[in-house]
Amino acid sequence: MTVKKPSAERIAKYSGRPLSSFSVMRCYRTLLVRPQSFCTAWKFLLTVAYKFFGIQYLEKFHILRIPVKHVDHELDDRVPFKPAVLRTYLDFINYWLRNIAMLQCRFGVHEGTTLALEFLRALTTIYHEAFRMYSTCMTTTRQPACKDRAVKTMRLADPHFLCVPSLHISIICFTYSFYKMLFVREEFTEEEQLRWNRELYEHGLEIAESVLYLKQHSVNCIPAALYLVTKVFPGLFPPPAATGFINDLFRTADDIPEDDKKAIREHISFIYERFLLEGAAEDDWREPIIRWLDSYQPYGTDSKIHNFPKTSCPH
Repeated sequence: MTVKKPSAERIAKYSGRPLSSFSVMRCYRTLLVRPQSFCTAWKFLLTVAYKFFGIQYLEKFHILRIPVKHVDHELDDRVPFKPAVLRTYLDFINYWLRNIAMLQCRFGVHEGTTLALEFLRALTTIYHEAFRMYSTCMTTTRQPACKDRAVKTMRLADPHFLCVPSLHISIICFTYSFYKMLFVREEFTEEEQLRWNRELYEHGLEIAESVLYLKQHSVNCIPAALYLVTKVFPGLFPPPAATGFINDLFRTADDIPEDDKKAIREHISFIYERFLLEGAAEDDWREPIIRWLDSYQPYGTDSKIHNFPKTSCPH
């Protein structure tokens, strides 16, 4: 263990609760103001502010001139557009914040925050690595017209230039993999591990599926996200873990024919394995993705995006 084991009373008090019952407000009240976590928490927020939102708006307003390329695939049309899953999609941040709240409740604020900072540092690394890809080549997809006010508001807030790799997918897979490791290392009870591993994995799959239902990403965005996590955190998310995740996508969906589910999974697996093979001899994990983007001919798009030519992505 890396922190002091909580009392039996604390374990008994919280072990029966679902992760969804922990309030994220606790995290905001502690992480951003306590000296123990202040620097790490604010470094993470500033990284997200610039390396996710800032770079997109700088591109949108033509301050940056990074190439932008469509990555649509014909299989995207086999996933129905479902605005009703917006709430699931937007639960992405609370998905990992609630786990931090659980740690602070179970271990106490000081010890729980120590574990949370380990997670936040790794999360900052994921944003940094994804930014390295985005600053080389931005990517986008077609989005269907939608009259739903909430969906329209979400689209206004997100310029939609950072599709490959999908941060939603990368962070979901890293999160459930990190906590699976943490539960063992910090000697969580078998009941806690079974309950919370299942909840993290199943809700993570729901969020992952929502990015395709909402047309925020293409099927092409998922293999790059899985590959990023495998290369940056190979001990946490090896190829068999990625394969298992792919095979579970849309497992319970009743609005996609089984043949289409199979085709989607096979495509994602093929591209992921291609990245693994081509990247085996590379020092930079981005290289096989950049080569793929450079040669990819997107499905069903015109030749321009936001008045920028659809140019090749530089190496």
